[in-house]
Amino acid sequence: MERIGDYVVLRLLGSGGMGSVYLARSRSERLVAIKVIRPEYAADPRFRERFRQEVEAARKVGGFHTAAVVDADPDAVQPWMASAYIEGPTLQAEVARRERLSEGELWRLTAVLAEALAAIHRHGLVHRDLKPSNIVLASDGPRVLDFGVARVVEETRLTTDGVVVGTAGFHSPEQALGRAVTGASDVFALGAVLVAASGGSAFGHGEPTALMFRVVHEEPDVSTVPPSLRPLVLACLAKDPSGRPTPLELLDLCAAHAGAAAAPGHDATVVDDGPPPAHMAPPPPRAAPPPSRTDPSQRPTETAPPNPSPALAMYLVDRSVWFLQVLRNVAGVAGLVALAVVGAQAQWPAWLVVVCAVAAFLLGVRLLGLLGAAKDNLTLNSRGIGLGPPNNLLVMPWNEIRSLELNRRPGWTDLTVRLSVVRSLPTGYHHPSWVRSDPADVIHIRTRRLTPVGTAPQLDASVQTFARWQRIRVTESQ
Repeated sequence: MERIGDYVVLRLLGSGGMGSVYLARSRSERLVAIKVIRPEYAADPRFRERFRQEVEAARKVGGFHTAAVVDADPDAVQPWMASAYIEGPTLQAEVARRERLSEGELWRLTAVLAEALAAIHRHGLVHRDLKPSNIVLASDGPRVLDFGVARVVEETRLTTDGVVVGTAGFHSPEQALGRAVTGASDVFALGAVLVAASGGSAFGHGEPTALMFRVVHEEPDVSTVPPSLRPLVLACLAKDPSGRPTPLELLDLCAAHAGAAAAPGHDATVVDDGPPPAHMAPPPPRAAPPPSRTDPSQRPTETAPPNPSPALAMYLVDRSVWFLQVLRNVAGVAGLVALAVVGAQAQWPAWLVVVCAVAAFLLGVRLLGLLGAAKDNLTLNSRGIGLGPPNNLLVMPWNEIRSLELNRRPGWTDLTVRLSVVRSLPTGYHHPSWVRSDPADVIHIRTRRLTPVGTAPQLDASVQTFARWQRIRVTESQ
């Protein structure tokens, strides 16, 4: 292939499931990357129309951290789309060379990717295939490539062979299950990218089908992610799309972390890596939200407040609580095993020995689940108040909350949520031991053993901030 449209092809850059990418030169000597779609997709007339619409939307996407779409021909024998060529190593190649990015670089990468996704989503696009090989570390900062094509290719493949577009281990559970895909899928991929950039793999390695199974059914491995970033990554990798933060919430969290790290005397968890490399330059700072409105006793008539939401805030159960649960289960397993052994030697009835052995096995399974499960937390974000592990949050939307009560005592704060609807804790829901529902429209949250994650303020301060933003009445007692 010597020419594509008016562009002279220089060389093949790579090939994938959607097509091939070529480096080409325009008449004015500008370099472009041209993605040529595979012939089987071009044979579908519906594909061409969807492709045309998606390219027009992709051309409107701006932002600091995407590659601009400059030309396209949906009517060519093989449809193609050209974007500005971004020179630099991919994130995949950089991690292969260095093994992992530093903690400071990971925070900056989070902000860059969140800002890129915000720009893409703003124009109604969903990337659907965010992965380290689609992120180029250019001299002026990371750039996200290859958006604006995945949706039409995915829709065509689903009508032909039932295969889902995306890269195993990076696409979301809803993609793996063939369900509706929204911007939350890109946030899931962002979480998996951060794990890869830290030198790990969220769902391991192996055959694509095995990776898809783990994405849907197993918890991610975030052991290589620095502790300061781990709660954010776990939130991105929540199985339920509604439990994931939005790109704007991620930007708020990154800005809050950067502000706290820069504050004099702050005991920041981020190691000072020195000046960041040019290809990891941070995005421009976000403006602070305007002051909250007065008169919090009145709820707004609009469905969502016009002011930007406060930063995402998360609170984890104190490690001592989890340790006591583990110790209690270990003691239970040991006791039941001892009873089964002693009973067998003392010739107890066989049914009693079997009951002890089965109970020890079941308690041991529960212990293994406790050791491997994501820890319970409480989350405040723009959608509402979430309870439980990041992958199974019970969310109480702000529009269902009638009032909040803060009961302060030395060393702790109790939060009582009064709902405008009857919403008892679901049957079978493994709710935290520090949460109870009585009556059905009142949920009590005891927070003595909850600690803020990262730069989150104390819970009572966050509750007050979100309540003012949503104009929810708060009563306080001590």
